[in-house]
Amino acid sequence: MLMAEILDPRQEAFLNWLVTPASGRVPSSQTAYAQQIGVDETTLRRWKNKPAFKAEWEKRVAALQGSPERTQQILDNLFARAMDGDNNSAKLYLQATGRLAPVQVSVEHTGKVMELSDSELDALIAESARSEKSFRLQTKVTPDGNN
Repeated sequence: MLMAEILDPRQEAFLNWLVTPASGRVPSSQTAYAQQIGVDETTLRRWKNKPAFKAEWEKRVAALQGSPERTQQILDNLFARAMDGDNNSAKLYLQATGRLAPVQVSVEHTGKVMELSDSELDALIAESARSEKSFRLQTKVTPDGNN
């Protein structure tokens, strides 16, 4: 069944407005949108609760969220921030592009943690700290783009 058969042209237009990013919506608020098309805002709320409307809305939002353009914009933004020295952005960019695997610390101990001696506990903490420091050094990006 076509959406045109389920939604009338005003509902279709409202749906298009809803899936537009908030910064690009004209008018900018739902109240102003209702006034522009000559309906009460409760009508828009009713449309949003209509099962066919909701299903199409969810479908379009899912398509937008998974769109390659949006993903690329996010990656470009992370890359730019990383190049400006933001280490968290660098880490996220490298993880998202598969160039940095998360550090995994493996601790094997067959007894209870409470049974560890102070020196054994200190050794485990020190190893975890070394791993974390190594990970942080690997993700550090300098302004010239080098790690």
